[in-house]
Amino acid sequence: MLTQTVTRNWKMYNHAQTEEKLLAMRLISHAIDYMEFPYEYKGTGRPSIYVTDMIKCCIFKVFNNFSSRRTICDIKLAHALGYIDHVPHFNTVNNYMSKEVITPLLHRVYKILALPFGDVETTFAIDASGFSNLRKNNWIDYRTQKKRIAGWKKLHIVTGVNTTIIASATVSEGKRNDTLYFDSLIRQTAKEFRVLEVLADPAYLSRNNCNTVEDVGGRPFILPKSNIRLRSLQAYSRARAWKKMIKVWRDNQQFFLEKYHKRSNVESAFSSMKRKFLPYTRSKNDTAQTNEILMKVICHNASILCNAFFELGIKFELKKV
Repeated sequence: MLTQTVTRNWKMYNHAQTEEKLLAMRLISHAIDYMEFPYEYKGTGRPSIYVTDMIKCCIFKVFNNFSSRRTICDIKLAHALGYIDHVPHFNTVNNYMSKEVITPLLHRVYKILALPFGDVETTFAIDASGFSNLRKNNWIDYRTQKKRIAGWKKLHIVTGVNTTIIASATVSEGKRNDTLYFDSLIRQTAKEFRVLEVLADPAYLSRNNCNTVEDVGGRPFILPKSNIRLRSLQAYSRARAWKKMIKVWRDNQQFFLEKYHKRSNVESAFSSMKRKFLPYTRSKNDTAQTNEILMKVICHNASILCNAFFELGIKFELKKV
């Protein structure tokens, strides 16, 4: 079989990598400022720091993979560049990671960073992966050897297969079933993107999930199990999307598998995120761990957008979410 070799533009790639950190800080800052959070302090004591500044500082901490103390230098750099108004104490950064109020705001930030890919991404893949809360705990050990882990979270994402941008995400307890989040994630993605195809592994195989994809205007490519059989049309009158998909898999497996194997790009997204922004969380309490994982998603999207700006020439315009 002949394979096509794609030559990378190394000049633009090098430029993207050397400028990534500063450009990512700029993109994250602009995305947060664009949401226009009001300053709600009404007390008479010491005024609190703007919520926008604190969210930026927390994300910069996750982007750098440093402790809060070692992140202060980068926060001072962000202050010098005009991205934040005040440099907080490192303990303030840690305390803010635990606030539930910022969780929905973090969802808005990563979606804003994903919107420039609206004309590029129409095929999406869904999957989940775990993040342990201690460095000594390894998600791979749990999956392959069933070792006991003190605690871990699971990140469920929908990614575009061309760029691995994350269009929608949610964080759950580590033992939650993946398919429970299929419907909500696909419908969230369809609000901002044109969903034509959805790829998923057999863990997501169900009639309801196929119907969800068809409801948003797409075609499901969820790998069936080997022992699956088609029955009468009457038996599956409420599962027409599922029946269509199974018939394609049965009658033209080469076409089906060519589509399905693009699903590996969601694994690439997890691999890239964990290598660049760590496969575990530093935070200790439940809310802080959820927020930290969502911040990893924001950092991943900012990184992808930086590379797309240089290598693909994608022009981005901020839109409200």
